Amino acid sequence: MALYNEIKDQFEEFRATLLGISVDSHWCHAAFAEARHLRSPLLSYFEPKGAVARSYRAYRAREGTSERALFVIDSAGRIAWRHVSPVNVNPGADGILEALEYLAQR
Repeated sequence: MALYNEIKDQFEEFRATLLGISVDSHWCHAAFAEARHLRSPLLSYFEPKGAVARSYRAYRAREGTSERALFVIDSAGRIAWRHVSPVNVNPGADGILEALEYLAQR
């Protein structure tokens, strides 16, 4: 999220909104956002645990957490791009920016 925070202006050039979402609690998100000076909303869905991640096929049931997954949702509400990376790997922003460029050209 800190990386995306740094390039938030590039997302805004595509009229894209960046949101973070996880099963972490609201209080955990608030502390994280404050520590990292995040400018994008973090959404929490603590209960029912994993419901959103399951609907995006990004839930890790064994650990009770979500995958490190990135999604670009188009203006019709469809998933236009998806990337899942290993939990210990930062997926970067190149793929998201390429997906936004592609959607802008359609």
